[in-house]
Amino acid sequence: MLNFSIGSLFFAVLLFITPIVLRIGKKYRTGLFLIINIAVFLLCLKSLPALLIGALWILVPYFMALLLQRAAEETAGVLPRILRNSFYLLMVAVFAYLMHYEWIPLFKILPYSNAVKLLGLSYFLFREIDFTMQYGYLKEVKVRITLVDYLNYILNFYTVMAGPILRYEEFVTDFYDETKPEMSGDMILHDFHRILFGYLKVYVISAILSVWAGYWFQRLSTGAGFFSLLAEFILFAFFNSFYIYFNFSGYCDVVAGGAHLSGMTLRENFDQPYFAVSLVEFWNRHHITLSEWIRDYIYSPVIKVLISGAFRKKIFAGQCVALFITFLIAGIWHGTNFNYVVYGLLQGLGIVISTLRTSHMKKKLGKKGFKEFQAKKWVRILENCATWAYISASFSFVGYDVCGVILRGFDV
Repeated sequence: MLNFSIGSLFFAVLLFITPIVLRIGKKYRTGLFLIINIAVFLLCLKSLPALLIGALWILVPYFMALLLQRAAEETAGVLPRILRNSFYLLMVAVFAYLMHYEWIPLFKILPYSNAVKLLGLSYFLFREIDFTMQYGYLKEVKVRITLVDYLNYILNFYTVMAGPILRYEEFVTDFYDETKPEMSGDMILHDFHRILFGYLKVYVISAILSVWAGYWFQRLSTGAGFFSLLAEFILFAFFNSFYIYFNFSGYCDVVAGGAHLSGMTLRENFDQPYFAVSLVEFWNRHHITLSEWIRDYIYSPVIKVLISGAFRKKIFAGQCVALFITFLIAGIWHGTNFNYVVYGLLQGLGIVISTLRTSHMKKKLGKKGFKEFQAKKWVRILENCATWAYISASFSFVGYDVCGVILRGFDV
């Protein structure tokens, strides 16, 4: 699922060299970090057209943020909002084209080459939306805004491949924080321990789990008989769900440890998600920075539109619809084939069911009664097992062509 796309050995060397370079050249830390980030970005490009597209994709939002803010300050009425919304729609359309979603018929007609694909395109989009949407606020609270800081924020090689997802204010404030204590020997050892443990997760534990997941998926692809297929799917889903966790959390451990050695603090992205007792709780503990981003930039705008329109008198129903739309979009964002659409549908459906169940139980037992009910050990065990089973089943569509297996099973 995840790999260090600029080469495992090169990435390991980069993790070792970057803290030394940034700490020795502390006076020029900002510029040195930019040079490293640009070098990594260039090394990951596949072609000259990719360089041109990448440069436009990164630079245009910076200057558009300035123009949109100026339009908002100098022009009254709805024009600034129309310009802003048009810009975001254009960004999403270009993003969809560059990702080249296989299930969108239009993209089968339009000319396309894999040579224009950009490493970290999805995470670029998240950061660019955050920067442009928050630009007015950032100016108001006098957060440092320069092109160099923006480029370091967008290109940050620690997080460009798979997160954690940064916010501009958070990144700049942390990068220039002079109140941080000097690195002690214990802190350095802790960071190296985290990096090594992360590599262990990625290249040993998740590698073994990947082999077993692949084995049972292959059996699933060629198996026959309902109970045989069910058993093989359960085993496949079991190994695949733990592979995803160890692979992704291991990557986050590696980059968090490396970034901390360089004087940067990354947000924690996992909090024992497989101990969650509901899907809502799971997404508050798994890929935490993604959950927070989609809450702020997808769910919040969608719910505002819904409850000010068709769901004005049905706010709870509007919340459920907004949750479904949010997680459907998040699922589609994860990958380009139709399996990720199904993944998004399952996550959206699961979140809505979890929300409806919680609402029903609170009405039936009262908030205090529901809290006491959930505190019972046997209830937590059952809810945890049900949550994990649903997550494992839905995660089976991530990285594997489960839709293809289903269609072949029905001779479609």
